[in-house]
Parts: sequence; structure tokens; C-alpha cells
Amino acid sequence: MEQNNNLNPFIFSRKGRILIVDDMQVNIIILRQLLGQGYEIASALSGEEALALCQSFEPDLLLLDIEMPGMSGFEVCRCLKDDPCTQDIAVIFVSAHHDEELEVSGFTLGAVDFIHKPLNAVITQARVKNQMLLKRQSDLLRFMLKQEASHGVSS
Repeated sequence: MEQNNNLNPFIFSRKGRILIVDDMQVNIIILRQLLGQGYEIASALSGEEALALCQSFEPDLLLLDIEMPGMSGFEVCRCLKDDPCTQDIAVIFVSAHHDEELEVSGFTLGAVDFIHKPLNAVITQARVKNQMLLKRQSDLLRFMLKQEASHGVSS
């Protein structure tokens, strides 16, 4: 069975994986405290580090700061969505800005949601939980379709 594209059955039995990307360590610590119990969590302090971790850690979800030195969160999202190996990773932007134009830009790039700073624990946990559920369902559907297609070819 192919191990790529997160269509491996073990993915449905493991904890969901979240990659937190923020140039401010304090924001990573806060998000880890809010989410750490229910998920496997990795973190990156830059966009470049995040892209490398996406290949090895294989997150289900990125919590991605927009404004970072060097590579912005928008650039990271663009790279992820342009790569067939990472295009299915859900991206939630985390931003101190409440700017509709920024949100439109993020959704246009492929983000699934926005969380605003300062973080509200209940809202953050609910949005992450909802997106993780959607990601699991999407992965399961892709797995089932692939199984069906492979059985249809061999029959």
C-alpha cells in the first residue's frame, strides 16, 4: 500500500499533528498550552523551517503567523498549496490584524480559517478541533476513494 498522500490507515488511529509557526516564541508556548493535550505538536520560528518540517513531521494542520521576518505566512501557504505533497495540509492563519483584505488574501491562497490575536482559548480550541475533524474526514474520503479505485481496476 502506498504510504504517501496521508492515505495510510494508521493516520486514522494517531493523534492529529499540528505545526505552529510563529517568529515569537511566546505565541508558540501559548498555543502549545492550549492544544498540547489532544495533539502531537511541532513548532517552527520561520517560514523556511516550517516548509522543511512539513516534509518530515507531516502535519494535518498549520497554525501560521502572517507577519514573520524573511518568508511571510502568505508565502509559506503559497508554497504548501503549490506542492502536491503538502497541498492538503489545512492552514489556519493566526494574526493580530482584523483586516478583511488580509483575510480575503489568506482564503484566496487556500487557508481554511483565521484566528485573531490576542487568542481566545475557547475560540482557538473550537476552530482547531473543527478543522482537525474536517481534515480527518477528508483524508478518510480520499482513502476510501483510492481503495475503491484500486479494487475497481483489479476486478
